[in-house]
Amino acid sequence: MKAESNLNWPTLSELKDSQPLWYYAAGFNFAVLAFCLVAGIFDERTLNGVSVWSKPVKFGLSIGLYFITLVWFATFLSRETLTGTAGKTLVAIPLISGVTEMVYIAIMASLGQASHFNFSSGFTSIMYSLMGVGAAAMVLVLPWLGYLIARQNSIGNPLILAIVAGLCVTCVLGGGFGSHLGGQDGHWVNASRTDAGGVWLFNWATDGGDLRVAHFFGMHTMHAFPIFALLLPKNWGQPTKLLLLSGFMAVYTAFSVATFIQALNGQAFLPS
Repeated sequence: MKAESNLNWPTLSELKDSQPLWYYAAGFNFAVLAFCLVAGIFDERTLNGVSVWSKPVKFGLSIGLYFITLVWFATFLSRETLTGTAGKTLVAIPLISGVTEMVYIAIMASLGQASHFNFSSGFTSIMYSLMGVGAAAMVLVLPWLGYLIARQNSIGNPLILAIVAGLCVTCVLGGGFGSHLGGQDGHWVNASRTDAGGVWLFNWATDGGDLRVAHFFGMHTMHAFPIFALLLPKNWGQPTKLLLLSGFMAVYTAFSVATFIQALNGQAFLPS
């Protein structure tokens, strides 16, 4: 069992040693994020009413957080787990998918073109489908990682339970909402087909439904559950922590589903 020795946030050196490839993937995405932020200062071009660099900025942050979180979760596994044949496959699937998607999104932004919902040519249609496959792969590996963590740690530990449950629920909610979103011709539902005037940073529609809201909360379940577990006072008994954690997980899951239903009904998450 490894849980008790990993309850504190590890150092950068420990993170890097736990899974170097995921660590460098996180760094790559944060570097792209920084580049796109600077590019947006000097480039006045817009797409859907916002800077052409808005999407790679958001994805650089999101995918970067995804990888650095996986690096942290890797500290709960033995070194041998991710260096064997199966472990290398587990590492490679999200690595290839995430880095490839980020590169494509950034390139399309530099060309002033949409990377998502772009059916203007055979190439962009194929790439959009491939991004969908890659995104699905990035969530489908999460329960696998959760299973390995549960095997090597005490699931009765609130943090371990939060990590494992977060990975599994992210696959169901983030993957499910994302699958529905990817099958549409846009993320708006009875809303103006522009991101201009949307919620700050996220650009979510304020005059109608936006399917990105539920996808966001679904994908970040893997962060929300462990963060809540870490915020519980250390001097509280484990049964109390598990009870509160279970309640939070139920409420958060219900909230995420509610935002999806809200969007389907064409209602804004934060109306203007």
